[in-house]
Amino acid sequence: MSGKGMVRAIFLVVFAVWLMIWVMLPTKLYKNTWTPNLETTLNSTYFSGQAAFGCAYLHFQNKSTDSSNHSKRLGLDSATALLKRPVVVMAPLGIVSALELTFAAMFVALLIWSLANYLYVSFGNLHMHKEGEKIWEAKLRSVSLRLGYVGNICWAFLFFPVTRGSSVLPLIGLTSESSIKYHIWLGHLSNILFAAHTIGFIIYWAITNQMAE
Repeated sequence: MSGKGMVRAIFLVVFAVWLMIWVMLPTKLYKNTWTPNLETTLNSTYFSGQAAFGCAYLHFQNKSTDSSNHSKRLGLDSATALLKRPVVVMAPLGIVSALELTFAAMFVALLIWSLANYLYVSFGNLHMHKEGEKIWEAKLRSVSLRLGYVGNICWAFLFFPVTRGSSVLPLIGLTSESSIKYHIWLGHLSNILFAAHTIGFIIYWAITNQMAE
């Protein structure tokens, strides 16, 4: 395996682990078991290691001069090209391919999974923050809070599409220029989630007479 291929493989593993953490984040297993272990083992060297791998990947990529071989290494074969053909052309999404729809569906599934697990855990351990607070009011507060948590997921992915010289985007044949629309989609989605988070809390404060506070 070439040096570039080895760095790419390491990046795929790191990225897969990073995605797995987001999948597990809303679960009881992560909160009760993984979090204490992660807090004691992870430190800033993890991030410097990512930066080092990124520099190495870009170094090997720049050394490549054969565009046809380069395309093959990025996985731009006929099957991938077929997935990149437009299947939806409509406002406000614009031109969307099958591959983009697949990634979008996976991301929406992640958001639904995260919200469902957050609510499952929180509803099982509801705490009344105010004397006389009703259960449905506590659930409204919990839902509003967890919508903010889910919005954080959008922010975690927000800058991947616009990172120039990214060592992650080329793995799936994308460039920062071609993926600006993903950044826009994530920005709109995070705004919707944070707006719902804010409105939910305003309603909660109003019905529990806490607006003055």
